[in-house]
Formats: sequence, structure tokens, C-alpha cells
Amino acid sequence: MEKKFKFSDQPRRIKIIYAAVIGVLCVTAVVVGIVSAASRRNDTPDDDPTANQPSVNEGENGGENENEPPKTDENEEEKKPEKLSFVSPVVGEVTKHHSLDTPVFSNTLNAWRVHTGIDISTEDGAEVFASADGIVTKVYSDPLLGKTVEITHEGNIVSIYANLDSANISVKEGDEVKSGALIGQVGDTSLSELADESHLHFGIKVNGVSVNPLDYISDTSKQASLGITEV
Repeated sequence: MEKKFKFSDQPRRIKIIYAAVIGVLCVTAVVVGIVSAASRRNDTPDDDPTANQPSVNEGENGGENENEPPKTDENEEEKKPEKLSFVSPVVGEVTKHHSLDTPVFSNTLNAWRVHTGIDISTEDGAEVFASADGIVTKVYSDPLLGKTVEITHEGNIVSIYANLDSANISVKEGDEVKSGALIGQVGDTSLSELADESHLHFGIKVNGVSVNPLDYISDTSKQASLGITEV
């Protein structure tokens, strides 16, 4: 009968060799396992670095393309106020024009002076009307231009009506007036223009600067009230 192999019956030297071999195999298995795991990690692709970045077509404001113009309210243009349009305060003829650069001769003062408005000739006592919607901000007597009414309009525009009849002022400071509202009558209170024919001195200031009133009176009003056909 064949004798079975028993490890316990082997000599000490054989046992040591077997133990060494088994130890080497175990160490080898561990090393192979570590190398294999490391290899698998290296072969696995990292997370896409661009995964959390916005698309090239996305802007900073919720995905809008940076190259596209910002969206505007379709009704934005409708919300803008219409340009203020003035009408002539009286019916007549412009006999002296607005002039800040070239002096205009004053018959009353017998001197050349700048003219901060336009003179519209009309009969004494002619009714004077507001040129546009606004609020009466001043009613006073100017040392040179006489009885004067000032109306402030939107856009910091002020219309000035001078040489009025002191006894026939129809408005007071603080009154809200509409375009065409009666504000007074033409008089002869302007000491600097007494030698001139009966007229209304009409001026406009924008942000405190005198401008030519004819640049603000509508073409229709120029033709109908002032007889100016070339506009």
C-alpha cells in the first residue's frame, strides 16, 4: 500500500522550504493585487472638468448668449413721453428775433443789446395763452421787461411771457395750466421796450439757458399764428 504524504513527517529543512515558498506566493499575490488596483484607477477617466462649466453659448445671466444683445421691453418705446410741442402764445408777427451772439438795437434805450426772446407784435390788450402744459412758477414785475409770468414745463423748460398788462393777469403762482390756457393780456409795462410797437416779449429757457423760442414752437403753430411759411 502506497504511503500518504504527511507534511508533519517531513524533515525540518523541508518544512522551512515549504513555508518560504508559501510566504513568497502570498507576498506575490498581495503585490499583484495592489498593482492591479492601481492600474484600474489610472485607466478610469477623471470627471469631465467642463461638466460643471457653462456652455460657450451660456452667459452669466441664466444661459443667455454673451454675443446676443440684451433683451428690451417691447413696450419701452411706448413708455417714453412724447416730445413737448409748443404753440405760439399770441397771433402776430415776429418783429424782433432771439439773439445772444449779435446785439439787437433797442429804440427805447438807444443802444445795442442782446435779446433773450422774440417780440411778437399784436394789438394792446390781446389775449396771451400758455404755450404748453405746465405749472405757473413765477408772477412778478421785471425791472426791464415789465409784468412777467413764467411757466415751468417737463424737461426743466421754462416759458416766459413779458410786457403783460398788470391789471389783467389770469393766473397765480402754483396754478397748473394746459396748453392754450389764458394767462393774461398784452400791455406796455416793459420799460426797455416802450418805444416799440405793442407786442408780447416771449422767451424760453432750458436748464436756465436762454434758447430761441422758434426752435420749440411747432411748425403748424408758426404757420397758423406767426405767418411763418418757411419752416
